[in-house]
Amino acid sequence: MQTYSRLNKISNIKYNLVGFFRYNKIKILILIFVALLGIFTGIFTAFKSGISISNFQGYNLYIYADGSVFSFDVFFYRMLSHITVLVVISISSFSIFLLPLSYILFFYRAYLIGLNCSFLIILFGFSGIFTSVVVIIPCQLVITFIFIIYFCIMIDRAVEKRKFGFCNKPKFLKIFFITLLILTLLNLIETILLILLNARTIFVI
Repeated sequence: MQTYSRLNKISNIKYNLVGFFRYNKIKILILIFVALLGIFTGIFTAFKSGISISNFQGYNLYIYADGSVFSFDVFFYRMLSHITVLVVISISSFSIFLLPLSYILFFYRAYLIGLNCSFLIILFGFSGIFTSVVVIIPCQLVITFIFIIYFCIMIDRAVEKRKFGFCNKPKFLKIFFITLLILTLLNLIETILLILLNARTIFVI
């Protein structure tokens, strides 16, 4: 009986997830496109900037590249960045006229990912490639995906509330803090990996 109940719960979760992605596939595809566009724009900008280790200080970013900012300090800066993104997405879901804010934010974050990884590769060669491939890209792609899911949930809640005057989905604060908890764990993993690998990063994304 317990086995049947467990299988039923798993089946319901699977059904809900499939339904969610099917319902939001257009929004998800658009946001993925925006993110990819941002990443490639960042890569193009980095390689066209003519930056090198000798002129990097002129960009006021050398404090991150030479390790002057301890990784756990960056952890808190990154948390502030994540909270800001969540707040902007939440606010932009209230009106169709504010939606461009979220798209601009997704583009900008992706732009920084491409720029950051490209600068690391240009400045530090193999170690920059290693840091980008092993730590930054995987962590930031997962974080970006979490933001995309949060965006879709916020839009779905707003649409349902406008249509019916109420929303059956989980309360806003519950979704916000669950998402923030997931982002905190991902941020912690990224920070620990950077410390263990003695890796460098440039931008707080």
